[in-house]
Amino acid sequence: MSQLPKYMEIYTDIRDKINNNEYEINEKLPDGDTLADYYQCSKLTVKKALDILVKEGMVVRRRGSGTYVKGVSTNGGAIALGPSEGLSNIVGKENISSKIILFSIEKPSLEIAKKLEIDDEYIYRIIRTRHINNKPYSLEHTYMPLSIITGLEPKHLEGSIYNYIREELKLKTHSTHVWIRGDKANSEDTSLLKIPDNSFMMEIEKLAQLEDGRIFEYSITRHLHESFVFETVFVHN
Repeated sequence: MSQLPKYMEIYTDIRDKINNNEYEINEKLPDGDTLADYYQCSKLTVKKALDILVKEGMVVRRRGSGTYVKGVSTNGGAIALGPSEGLSNIVGKENISSKIILFSIEKPSLEIAKKLEIDDEYIYRIIRTRHINNKPYSLEHTYMPLSIITGLEPKHLEGSIYNYIREELKLKTHSTHVWIRGDKANSEDTSLLKIPDNSFMMEIEKLAQLEDGRIFEYSITRHLHESFVFETVFVHN
């Protein structure tokens, strides 16, 4: 088996440390000399690894200051949410609370089965509301194949499902396809989020894949527009 290039080993290690919160949101990474010494390589090799993390939006370089783990946006207190990061990893689990509306194991509809690329197998169907600092933030409808996300229990929904997937199941998430649209609040939104009729909502439809290509999540999340910012990074080559 061919060995990964050194810069890819470094990239993978730092990425995993970010996902496991060994490097926390807004934390400054060690400087190039320190990382080069730690990984026993050149500063150029470290730079190649960090370039990938910058391209993926996991870290940001601040001129004259250093490289930092991406975190909360300062856009008027709104949350900058990237497509592949769990909410707990964006704002910190101590600021989030969840209310489970539904946790069910069932056969999917034809539409959901097609989205998840599965046939006649069971899924988790999850509905929960998320609150940040005790204020309504979002309403989530999530569908996950039972055969991939094994052992999921209601207790895991109180925190980050993504942390459960990465830390306990040891699965490597890879990519996320998102669709973003605006909409008026429906009766479910107003009832569960306690918002006025006809409030404006932002909706994210999401398909998420593992490193091996399997789809492990299809979800639709409805956000209050005033606390929603979608943030991504475009790198010009």
